[in-house]
Amino acid sequence: MTRPLSPAAAKIVERLELEQAFLVTLADLRGLMDELGVRSEPKLVAKRLRDHGWLLPTAFPGVWEFAPGAQAGPYPRGHPFREVVAAQRAHPELELAVGLTSAMWAHGLTDRSPDRPEVAVAPGARVPTGLTRACRVVRFEAHLPTVTLRDAPVHALATVLVHLAARPTDVRSWGAVLDVLPDLVAAVAQTAPNGGRDALDHELRGRPASVGTRLAYLLHGVAPGWAEALTPSSHGKVWFGPRGPLRRHHAALEVADTILPMSPGDLPPIQGFE
Repeated sequence: MTRPLSPAAAKIVERLELEQAFLVTLADLRGLMDELGVRSEPKLVAKRLRDHGWLLPTAFPGVWEFAPGAQAGPYPRGHPFREVVAAQRAHPELELAVGLTSAMWAHGLTDRSPDRPEVAVAPGARVPTGLTRACRVVRFEAHLPTVTLRDAPVHALATVLVHLAARPTDVRSWGAVLDVLPDLVAAVAQTAPNGGRDALDHELRGRPASVGTRLAYLLHGVAPGWAEALTPSSHGKVWFGPRGPLRRHHAALEVADTILPMSPGDLPPIQGFE
């Protein structure tokens, strides 16, 4: 497909291609135009590049995906976290991270990602409309720093594990999570200091005792040693899922499970794992 360019626009596209640009903002264009001595209005240049298929719309006004010449047309790259990165560019003040099963996929623990990326923001944070339309937004504030995977901020594996225990109703498919839970726990042990315990302790710090109890319940099959160490000394009855008819009850941990499709205690322990 032919995508015409004026001499001035050609300079801008050439620079974007040299920089292997992915997402472009109006501020980016303004900076490039100043650098290259292009005298025009950035909004007008952006409109021309959009009209001719060099800039593709995202869910956020003023943020576009650059479609380089190698793509032979105005076609998006199919980037799985495009709208997450676009949200960052449009709202740099918003702290967000890819979480839950989307994070597990980004870390290589699952073969498929959800159709809509799962994005965690802090409770009380104002969420732009574009993000709620493009992604599944949940409320959770991490203590550990994120890692950058596929250009986006992604929760650390220990954060994912604690999020599962802190907000079980945030999970769309517990069956899929339980399938990879042994791999998730093993990965936390391998990638975090002190066999993963330091990361978990840091992520649990300051959270209600119920979170530690639910985490112990999740882990009592695959990592009984961790489950014992993480169980708070005093916690009372804890619900795993919304209050309602029980699927099962764990007497020792006093956990009332209303949501899991199977008992996590039925998962075999990770071999050689303490």
